[in-house]
Amino acid sequence: MAKTDKPVRLHASRDVLAVILIVAILLSGLFTIRQSFVRLDTYTHLTELRLQQDRELSEYTRLLIEKESLSSYALVLSDAEAQGMVHPEKLKAPAQEVGH
Repeated sequence: MAKTDKPVRLHASRDVLAVILIVAILLSGLFTIRQSFVRLDTYTHLTELRLQQDRELSEYTRLLIEKESLSSYALVLSDAEAQGMVHPEKLKAPAQEVGH
């Protein structure tokens, strides 16, 4: 009877090994699918951040241009005042003739 126990035992251990390998393969496949979704989410988030960065850089450039134009206006205004020029809004309106 000892001869028949050994092949049955060997066959049972192969079945257990096969089940373990199938479970390992399934778990590996599920982990791979999960990692693919995580990578896709990360890539989508990165794309959104890049678009936001482009918008922020565009706004920053616009603000720099606006700052330069305001500072050049201030320079022109100070040069004009240094030369004795007066801003038209600061001039008094000429007296209108009465009775005409």
